[in-house]
Amino acid sequence: MRALLVAVLIGLALWRAAVDWQATIGQGYAYRLTPIGQTLEDMAPETYAAVIGAWKATGVPYLWDPIGATLMALPLVRAALAALLWFTRRR
Repeated sequence: MRALLVAVLIGLALWRAAVDWQATIGQGYAYRLTPIGQTLEDMAPETYAAVIGAWKATGVPYLWDPIGATLMALPLVRAALAALLWFTRRR
């Protein structure tokens, strides 16, 4: 089951990287990956706004500003999650 989840996450990360490459290569820009926050906002703007609003409204200090904002700015979150799941598996 874990291997399937890893394969799905890696596949999604590679798909997003290919989409980003196609979007930037034709316009003469350097290759840039889209941050996960922008990807989620493009896919479901209402859900994204609700999740981020709830995340910011929690009473836990520093949950949004250094941690949440950093996670939403990372481009390769899917690949990192897949690697984490793969390397922490039972052997």
